[in-house]
Amino acid sequence: MFDRAVNIQLPARQQIFTLLSTDCDNAPNSCRLAVEHCQNHFKPGERVSFHSNGIDIGTDKRIDFSRCTRWEPEALFLSHTRIKQTDWQNLAQMTQASVIQSSSLFYFHGDNIFYQETSRLLQLHRKQLISALNKGNCAAIENEISGLLGLGIGLTPSGDDYLAGLSAVLFIAGHPARKYREVFISVLEREKHKTTQLSAITLREAIDQRYRETIYGFIYQVVNGDLDNIQRSINEIKKIGSSSGCDMLCGMADAFFLTRNNGGNYVDQDCD
Repeated sequence: MFDRAVNIQLPARQQIFTLLSTDCDNAPNSCRLAVEHCQNHFKPGERVSFHSNGIDIGTDKRIDFSRCTRWEPEALFLSHTRIKQTDWQNLAQMTQASVIQSSSLFYFHGDNIFYQETSRLLQLHRKQLISALNKGNCAAIENEISGLLGLGIGLTPSGDDYLAGLSAVLFIAGHPARKYREVFISVLEREKHKTTQLSAITLREAIDQRYRETIYGFIYQVVNGDLDNIQRSINEIKKIGSSSGCDMLCGMADAFFLTRNNGGNYVDQDCD
């Protein structure tokens, strides 16, 4: 049995579904289960069949969706008024300060030479991507996305998690950088072989504004100007994975920097 999550892969559909324990937050393509009632029921390698009203597992188990409560968060929108009213500089600095002394590979402080070099490359591509977005240079944007894809370790490498955090903010409906969404999608589709299937799917979901409830709650606060308890939301995101939450926050911090001053320097720029 699993303590937090188990992934179910559907190779033919190139999708991954996740069964979560009840102490996890809601997420796209996921189902939360009261796992305390399911000890020793699920076994690796059992056949899984998906139906419109449930999931069959093995020959003797079924998850009935008719008894599930559906999580349906409202679509978010970033208005021009909110862009002007929000102190993006302060929000970006607060978010970034929260991850500098964290597990993020972007800010690795140890002696491991491999991690040191990976951290250097992450910071290099990150800075060059932000510069390219500011200038509206699509060729450079594509190059830096490619450089970040698959860069790091684990099921969701740090470079991918960074791009997911960046996308979660930049591609909110109403954001002036949303016009670069197709560039991100194009590079991901062309070069998803550079990373894991789980990570590629997670990044595409973030581009499409589908992400975990913890991240949704944070961005909901931002677009609605409710920043009183924003540090608490940041701390919850930091708990995601071994470093994924921190790496995503690095991306969100840069997205906030880009959004400052009525959307940054790229508001009226298209790709060169």
